[in-house]
Amino acid sequence: MKTPKACLTCNMITYNGTRCKDCTKRKDSLYDNAYRKRAKTVRDNAIKCWICGGMARSEDPWTADHLIPSDKHSVLMAAHRSCNSRRGNKT
Repeated sequence: MKTPKACLTCNMITYNGTRCKDCTKRKDSLYDNAYRKRAKTVRDNAIKCWICGGMARSEDPWTADHLIPSDKHSVLMAAHRSCNSRRGNKT
């Protein structure tokens, strides 16, 4: 049995991972192949987290974080998943 969690986008309870089914569909439509390539490049070339300044951690993978939250065209910077999650939609 899966553990219920709050959706990272809308905070509704979901058993579908980190986002509910509706937010997953919306997110997938926002991020096209060009965005995915940019994000992969940022993650692959990451040296330190722009939020905490820390180096790579095996238990905390890199994410591509938007400098302007939720703007798919904003500059992407490498951040630990935990730092990116903690920051959320704050500027």
